Amino acid sequence: MMNRYEQALEDMLWFASQSIGTRTHFVSHIEETFKVIKVFNQNGCSLEEGVELPKDHAI
Repeated sequence: MMNRYEQALEDMLWFASQSIGTRTHFVSHIEETFKVIKVFNQNGCSLEEGVELPKDHAI
């Protein structure tokens, strides 16, 4: 079962895909590393949730 935070992220990404029209949207967190938190993908890139990279490899 999704918590409210996860549901809000999913809803936000779905709405962005409907409004903007690209195939992949994601939410990430950047501090010491770049971490993908949530992905909404409709046959776009192969980005996966949970991927964590050094900042200099992500930007």
